[in-house]
Amino acid sequence: MASEFSVGDRVRNVAANIVGVVVEIDGNTVYLEQPNGCEADFAAADLVLEDAFQARHDRAVRDDGASREHDAIYETVLGNLYPTIVEKGQAHHLQARRMPGVAPRSWDTLSPLQKLNAISAATGIPVKSWIEASRPASKPSLAALQLSVLEASGRKG
Repeated sequence: MASEFSVGDRVRNVAANIVGVVVEIDGNTVYLEQPNGCEADFAAADLVLEDAFQARHDRAVRDDGASREHDAIYETVLGNLYPTIVEKGQAHHLQARRMPGVAPRSWDTLSPLQKLNAISAATGIPVKSWIEASRPASKPSLAALQLSVLEASGRKG
């Protein structure tokens, strides 16, 4: 059975969280060199192309119009949140479980909806409720909703 890899490919053994460049292939055994210069060998079936692995775990938002259609609404909500509420979302994002080998994304690279999702997870308030509360004359108002979150968490802000 021929390997799906070629010399020079960047591959990953997910279970061992080892990444390297293929330097030799002998039947079903793939030899790779890690960034630190150490060599390792794995069965070809235990490896995946690094680009494919990263693409499969990419959490970036597509860059088409439909995926950004409501960003202005989300940005408005975010812009009206108390810093303490946003900090709760940031803290939740930082503490999120990470998959080994997948580079974590910084808060600044998240889309407005991803930020609201983190705030929602941190506060227990659905994104829809944050959006509804930000509308004029809503009950509860955005300020009242935020104060209730802060009161429930024992912090006044």
